[in-house]
Amino acid sequence: MKNSTFALPLALSLLLLAGCTDNSSSDIDINAPAVTISTPAEGSAISGIVNIKGHVTDESLHAMSIIVTDDTDGAPLFTAKPSIHAKTEYFFDENWTPSVSADKAVTLTVSVEDHSNHTTVKTVHFTVKP
Repeated sequence: MKNSTFALPLALSLLLLAGCTDNSSSDIDINAPAVTISTPAEGSAISGIVNIKGHVTDESLHAMSIIVTDDTDGAPLFTAKPSIHAKTEYFFDENWTPSVSADKAVTLTVSVEDHSNHTTVKTVHFTVKP
């Protein structure tokens, strides 16, 4: 009976640790991820394919999302979630072909989190054209 007292807490602890095991740098990582968006440029107007390009660095990256939203209602128009887990550097290059009948103001949001729960969010406002 004595061994079963410790079995459940031990099993629960192991399950919690299984979610993300690469947090070795979390004790020393005091910096948030660095995010650079190369394209599109702030205030640009783009017809056709929108190239979303940039660079991310950190001691131990965890998760990333790239979202383009409609400025009028906040609706997502494009979403990507590149796999960056445990990387220290990542170059992103996504293409989105908008389907619009008139000029539409949009916002690109790139959000990056590291294993120390630091998050960096960068935005670019631009217009897509038919």
